[in-house]
Amino acid sequence: MKKTRNRIAGALLFAAGTLASQAGATEVQANSYSKWLATVSGAPAEWNFVIPSGTVLNTAAGYNMTVGSFGPINVTGPDKSGYTLTESSSGSVALIGASDGVGTMDFTTPSSGLKAFGLGVGLLGKSAPITLSLSDGETFTLNPAVNGSVFLGLSSTTSITSFVLSTTSGSQVELTDFFAAASNETSGTPAPATEVTTAFMIGSGLLLFVLRRKFSNPSNAPDSAEPRKGFRGYFGL
Repeated sequence: MKKTRNRIAGALLFAAGTLASQAGATEVQANSYSKWLATVSGAPAEWNFVIPSGTVLNTAAGYNMTVGSFGPINVTGPDKSGYTLTESSSGSVALIGASDGVGTMDFTTPSSGLKAFGLGVGLLGKSAPITLSLSDGETFTLNPAVNGSVFLGLSSTTSITSFVLSTTSGSQVELTDFFAAASNETSGTPAPATEVTTAFMIGSGLLLFVLRRKFSNPSNAPDSAEPRKGFRGYFGL
């Protein structure tokens, strides 16, 4: 019976840990600039859109974006054994990645990282999703229309030191804008955590009630060689 109780306690603790990890959200995302502003503190800094004439982007050094006091943000375009990163020729300043589905657009922040940033991301070529992968393991999917762009703003409780934009063969990622700011998020998104915690409390309470009824039944009594503590004593209640 002691082993059975240990398994029950272990299961409850495992469930609590699992639900807690699912409840915690690292990033708060916004699909518009105005909504993103509500998750940051202070005025955001914007990329100055200056790419000096003659700058060679297809190298390991890439390009350093000036973004106020939050930069520089280094951008490279690793692609197979080389690099593919070009400047838009449409008349507006933008960075364009590879079209082979292998090359990516990689961003490296200063050593202190960024806790809040916003991206203007466009799509060239054929229709396809764009994936944003962060250094903390979080991923997001963007779906701009071909020759269109979308905004994605993130505000995090942890520092993001790098992130990657990628898409499939025949499509190209286009970076059309970039903002950086200080995050005002301190504990992620609280609503899911509250709902999950409530569900766990209800579920575990019902489980304990059923088990207590079971072990209170004389037919389910433990062996006489083991002292009977009852659930109140076992869980320290």
